[in-house]
Amino acid sequence: MPKIKILSEDVRSKIAAGEVIIRPVSVIKELIENSLDADAKRIEIEIENGGKKKCLVNDDGTGMSREDALLSIERYATSKIEKIEDIENIKTFGFRGEALASIAQVSHLEIETSDGTTGTKIIVEGGELKQVFDFFRERGTRVRVSDLFFNLPARRKFLKSDEYERRLIIELVKTYAIIMPKIHFLLSERQRNILNLPPVSDPKMRLAQLYPLRLVERLIPLELELGSTKITGLISPLNLAEDLNFNLIYINHRPVRYPRIARIINETYQNPKEPPSYVLDIILPPDGLDVNIHPAKSEVKIKDERYIIDLLTQTIKSKLFPKPMPKEYPDTEPLTGSFRNHHLVQEFLMPYGEIPVLSTAPATETGEFWQLHNTYIFAQTSTGFIIVDQHAAHERILYEEIMNNRGSTQHLLFPITLELTSEEYQTYEKTRDLLKELGIEFKEFSGRTLVLDALPSDSKISREDLQGFFSEIGSLGKLMHQKSELAKIIACRMAIKAGQKLSIPEMQGLIDRLFACENPFICPHGRPVVIKFSLEDLDQRFGR
Repeated sequence: MPKIKILSEDVRSKIAAGEVIIRPVSVIKELIENSLDADAKRIEIEIENGGKKKCLVNDDGTGMSREDALLSIERYATSKIEKIEDIENIKTFGFRGEALASIAQVSHLEIETSDGTTGTKIIVEGGELKQVFDFFRERGTRVRVSDLFFNLPARRKFLKSDEYERRLIIELVKTYAIIMPKIHFLLSERQRNILNLPPVSDPKMRLAQLYPLRLVERLIPLELELGSTKITGLISPLNLAEDLNFNLIYINHRPVRYPRIARIINETYQNPKEPPSYVLDIILPPDGLDVNIHPAKSEVKIKDERYIIDLLTQTIKSKLFPKPMPKEYPDTEPLTGSFRNHHLVQEFLMPYGEIPVLSTAPATETGEFWQLHNTYIFAQTSTGFIIVDQHAAHERILYEEIMNNRGSTQHLLFPITLELTSEEYQTYEKTRDLLKELGIEFKEFSGRTLVLDALPSDSKISREDLQGFFSEIGSLGKLMHQKSELAKIIACRMAIKAGQKLSIPEMQGLIDRLFACENPFICPHGRPVVIKFSLEDLDQRFGR
């Protein structure tokens, strides 16, 4: 039974299909991704005239049977998905089944492939199948694309010089080679090696194959793992005198363009004259990512974008601007045991799984509270003490009240007026009814003027908090119609802020309400709300 299947008409209509072959580098990209999805360990790429005359990719992957090879040149033929729900769990580079079919339409195409048992060769010209015959070769696939756009002279004239097209292909191969360091990549043109990158153990060693070692050694490693989210990579230090010239963002190993992340990184470096160099790989659960927004799959949308960007920003800042180590007294033993993972202020993000479960609501045990920097609340418990992030705690409370329809609506004594851009106003029109259902009501005036009239009870907001409210909602894309996603934004913007002084009754009320929540330990964006310290931790630290 073939692995490759033609997608149903229903699925075809819902995937973001379209033209994916616009120049030689597009061909190389699709063929490399096919090789990676086939678990290739060696990928050989050959080009001529910058890829305009020839693009060839040969791999040692799983290969295809005769039946699959014939199906592979049909549009919407893929082994990656069968139904539209599968797009929510994409773990491969390709999934639409368009690449080979699109290439075949605009070139002379030859496919030689073997799944280890039988070999097949297919010849296609301008989308028309010319020959199919048995062909001996070892397991793997070799695809040769000749005379790209031979039947579309206007498109061929659009291509630039051989040198320009060659440069695009070189940069593309480097991009995949860096994130896939254990694969051997070779790129040549007319028997001349351009790149020969044997397998290495990690991206840093791969970078050392491409850039001066003295510069690569100065790169700062990044690593953060929080639940199912992981961020790894390398970043240049501040004021690196020499430019390494790479700004690479990967999501689940897929190279992507993500302008908002690139802009945030630049801002984190305080907008230097020379942009920083970095290689970042953000690993997310497949259902936390929308890869179905661009035909070439070079753009994706992180569903919980704000949370991921916050994590990334904190991680980079912690490396670029490390806090000074506290003074150690000579007779003080180094931190040991579980206490090594705790700090009096939350200076790192602790995975939810590491937060101890409290059997009772500790805030009611003693009624003793203290606020640190008007941001963190300390509360004594019978077995030690806890630290609560006041903003994250209030955010969790508001989120659950909104989602469970427990909260009431309060009308503002002094309504807030907003002037929206045309894009923001369109977002408002799309979400007006759902916002009202969640407790936020606006009155409309002339033009694009709105007046905020009502909010969920116990929420706090100012004109400054509302700036960019509809832009943030608009950035959700299709998710703006989901109640849970809107509730996250509302809860975050309307919760108590860090730096806000609270009275003792306010602190006690906040903590009592927090531990009445279904999930008091993490905020809606996945950040920890509570850190617990036991007397045993303290006894160990003081050598008792």
